[in-house]
Amino acid sequence: MPWRLVDESGAGVNHVNLWLADLFACDNSPATLRAYAYDLLSWSRFLGALQVSWTQATRGEVRDWVRWYRCRANPQRRRGSSADTHRPTPGSVNERTGKAYLESSYARSSMNRRLSSLSGFYEFALESDLGPLINPVPKSRDDLTRLDVHRQHFDNPRPQKRAPYRQKLVERAPRALSDDLYEEVFASLRTNRDRAIVATAISSGLRASELLSMRRGMLHAADQTADVIPKGGNGSRVMVRISPTAYLWIARYLAERPVGPPEEPVWLTLRGTPRPLSYWAMRQILERSNALLGSNVTMHDFRHTFCMRLAQDENMTIAEMQELMRHASIASTTRYLRPTVAELVDKLDQHWNRPPSPQPTPAKGYAAEDLQVLFGRAF
Repeated sequence: MPWRLVDESGAGVNHVNLWLADLFACDNSPATLRAYAYDLLSWSRFLGALQVSWTQATRGEVRDWVRWYRCRANPQRRRGSSADTHRPTPGSVNERTGKAYLESSYARSSMNRRLSSLSGFYEFALESDLGPLINPVPKSRDDLTRLDVHRQHFDNPRPQKRAPYRQKLVERAPRALSDDLYEEVFASLRTNRDRAIVATAISSGLRASELLSMRRGMLHAADQTADVIPKGGNGSRVMVRISPTAYLWIARYLAERPVGPPEEPVWLTLRGTPRPLSYWAMRQILERSNALLGSNVTMHDFRHTFCMRLAQDENMTIAEMQELMRHASIASTTRYLRPTVAELVDKLDQHWNRPPSPQPTPAKGYAAEDLQVLFGRAF
């Protein structure tokens, strides 16, 4: 099993590992198991501090767990020296990109996922008769009484009331990089490897995990395509098209390295003994550019830019966009069809600057007195 939970002595936590084994048998990805295992680790430590058995936990402990997360700073948000006065204020908006910096606290979506993990674990424990008598995570009334569920396929679904302790989520529109900012970011890159990564990301919309999954044997230079392991693909491959410019940068980068076996990762570290590039090392590529340009560009911004460019192509259908973006649901694709702030500003300027329509004039042959009587005004 990819992930399991152990206690302070190194012994396995049986009731949690049984649930993880059940999820593994249901073909959940290792990333899902890892996230759920860490959620249950946090819950176990919280109950340990309260000296409450997991079988005796109630709604009160769940409420205090959520309150603890709401008041606690996320340690992963602390980077660099605490005395660094040049770090941006959490939640402030970057002037170059228009994106907000991350808050210092835990994200609301993370807290909701932890509640979902905990609820799923206790549902499994109740079904398996592992000890608890109730599920301490409260559910929404809509989840308990869905009398109109048969209508959801035909009508717009009614907005459901949030379950207790679920955090309110704010949907943010995706933001694309401007052409000028992208050129500045690309010019700030120092190596052919970094240029190849960025050019590939913006030309094909690859996620960071998909970029890191690329191997030498998965590159097809003849038709300028590559095989990648998609998000949630469980090892399956999909073929993506890469632009000629991006493939040129890949060729320049690979020409600097000795020829390796087909299973060798495409992206390797440049210092010391070559090692597969990690996600955190890939992030550092843009951290240097952000420090130079005063921006907060991330790897996922290149995917947003790719998707927004597809959405602005009048010859592209939404079904084609979904396939190229590799979205499991077309609802994710429709997010990119909304007009951007810049487009709305342009439309509003056109509306304000549009000259007034000329007043209609009657055809010749009509008496002005008759028109005055008929319409109540002179023409």
